[in-house]
Amino acid sequence: MFIRYKAIVVLPVLFVALALMVVVGCSRLASSAETKDVVVAPSNVAEMPVNESSFIPVMANENAAPDAADVLIAPAKAKVAPALSEGKWVNSDPLTLDGLRGRVVYVEFWTFGCYNCINTLPTVKGFDSKYREKGLTVIGVQAPEFEREKVFENIVLAIKKHDIKYPIVTDNNMKTWDAYGVNAWPTIVILDKQGRIRYRHVGEGAYDTQENVIKTLLAEGDSKMAAVSSDAVYNGEKIVKSDEEWLKILTPEQFHVLREEGTERAYTGEYTDNHETGEYYCSACKLKLFSSKAKFDSGTGWPSFYQPIAAKNVTEKTDTAYGQTRTEIECSRCGSHLGHVFDDGPNPTGLRYCMNSVSLKFEKSK
Repeated sequence: MFIRYKAIVVLPVLFVALALMVVVGCSRLASSAETKDVVVAPSNVAEMPVNESSFIPVMANENAAPDAADVLIAPAKAKVAPALSEGKWVNSDPLTLDGLRGRVVYVEFWTFGCYNCINTLPTVKGFDSKYREKGLTVIGVQAPEFEREKVFENIVLAIKKHDIKYPIVTDNNMKTWDAYGVNAWPTIVILDKQGRIRYRHVGEGAYDTQENVIKTLLAEGDSKMAAVSSDAVYNGEKIVKSDEEWLKILTPEQFHVLREEGTERAYTGEYTDNHETGEYYCSACKLKLFSSKAKFDSGTGWPSFYQPIAAKNVTEKTDTAYGQTRTEIECSRCGSHLGHVFDDGPNPTGLRYCMNSVSLKFEKSK
């Protein structure tokens, strides 16, 4: 009876652990026996077709720690990436990160016996194919889990089997793995043109975010930064009006929210469920504030965005009303109250700009 009871308790736990491995990634210590068969991703998996119209630059999270995952690290906080340890290279002569300065570098820690790693290959190959000529270098760091994954001939066969064209370097002694603080397959690390670690993700998924990070880092320092036009970024000019002047151009509800820092009732705003494509402007001074591309359904009853059009366009203030401390958001040009920002939003910023509909004016894209 004791053995059967123990099995009943332990087996469900094992099933849960295995399920988490599939969803999140392969832990370095997860397997107790070597897997003989490699699971190949289905041949019809799309190699991440890119919708150019959906791209807006990812804003760096100024509060994120240098080792944070799934956010774009601010340049001032980002650490210079450790050098790649010596290993055997496939598809390339030996590369160094110093020699790749000026290019964005996408590093994937993987091993050919990892199910999750194989599933990422169509996407990673797609990134290499699309962005190599635009300034991206993809490097696969083959970090083995089992002895057979250390055999160079096996590595070469796996690379050929999966038609990998980008550079692969072996990491049999796990020195690069340890230097980057990796503990699971696959782990993605994206470096900017200065060789700093700006983004990290563990496991499968987050492909759209990774692509937007790649494009954002490729565009850094580019005067053609297409995502935000010059007339969309606040230029420092202030608009100042008296209450009497604002009352002449705002509705009573707008005046209460924008000028008296009021809040509209949840689920009553015009734009809470707006799913059309376009831009959101300050309803008082018409400064461009948010794009529909950054809008998401927060379930709060107010229109929510994970980032503004440009950081300069909104101003943060500390709000201590109602016995709590919150971060208020104002229009940088006219000082109108827009809403608040919280740190429970989605990737890539982790922020939720919770805005009042009456503070915004939506213009549909033509």
